[in-house]
Amino acid sequence: MKNSDAVAMGTAGVAGAAAGVVTASTVYGGAVAAANAAGVYGAAATSSALASLGGGALAAGGAGMAGGVAVVAASAALPAVVIGAVGFGIYKLLKS
Repeated sequence: MKNSDAVAMGTAGVAGAAAGVVTASTVYGGAVAAANAAGVYGAAATSSALASLGGGALAAGGAGMAGGVAVVAASAALPAVVIGAVGFGIYKLLKS
């Protein structure tokens, strides 16, 4: 791998990671805001937000907080991978 390829890959990865962070914080922030609007604050708001993102509590048939964590992680990872891959693909296309 040439140095210019490594720089392009790193740049695309950083851009993707930035987009992933924005997406994840938006998803999680929206869920916490909804919990706060329902009158739940602090650690209970975090638990409520993650459980709601996970499809509800385990006892109610949802994935619970673990599912919520997976949703937030996926909302960060998916844009990072897509933007990184597309950015590097465009670089390789323009370079050839």
